[in-house]
Amino acid sequence: MTENQVVGVIPARWESSRFPGKPLVDILGKSLIKRSYENARQCSRLDELVVATDDQRIYDHVLEFGGKACMTSESCPSGTDRVNEAIERDFPHASIVVNIQGDEPCLDPAVIDTLIERLEQTDADVTTPIAKIVNPEQIFSPSSVKCVFDIHGRALYFSRAPIPFPQKVEKIHDYYRHLGVYCFRRPFLKLYAEMDNTRLQSIEDLEQLKILEAGYPIYVSIVEDQGIGVDSPEDLKKVQEILCANTSS
Repeated sequence: MTENQVVGVIPARWESSRFPGKPLVDILGKSLIKRSYENARQCSRLDELVVATDDQRIYDHVLEFGGKACMTSESCPSGTDRVNEAIERDFPHASIVVNIQGDEPCLDPAVIDTLIERLEQTDADVTTPIAKIVNPEQIFSPSSVKCVFDIHGRALYFSRAPIPFPQKVEKIHDYYRHLGVYCFRRPFLKLYAEMDNTRLQSIEDLEQLKILEAGYPIYVSIVEDQGIGVDSPEDLKKVQEILCANTSS
């Protein structure tokens, strides 16, 4: 087996307060998880791709369409913890691990390749993408996570609130939206899973804040992608419109 593998893991669970059963919802003839899996398979830098789930229905479905899946514990507190469990058990040769969201079927595969390259070219332990917000409504939407970063490309903070806050409306500057993909070095992913939850992480309900609160840097990569995730049933129509536009273009 190849040493120093780059492994992509898509965490998927059935239970969701806003959208139960979301991974298997149909989008123009294919399930959400299948579209996300097929999209991620287009990445040139991944050696392996697997769906990590705690639900037999999702597991069986992934195998049915020819994908790779593994079962994980129902007690995983976050998607990243689920990714770590899968890696620790099934991928001993992984050196770089990408946590890929299973609800963003329109994500440009080049974004994942960019994160892997950024990790390899720096001393970073974790990289993640951000994109300039083009829809002003997203600035004030709590479902759109904003990010501010320093001159070296290291995240200062992530928030559901508008950051930086526009104290003077006439001087609103660029805002950046976080895309929920993470690229980890294997040892740091294991360290993350061993960290205790933190105060700001709990307040904002953002797992990446645990890393910043513990004093570790997160390097961001600015990308052009403006894809949309499926957080609620209302988002399905928006995703369908994007997929239809991409098909007809």
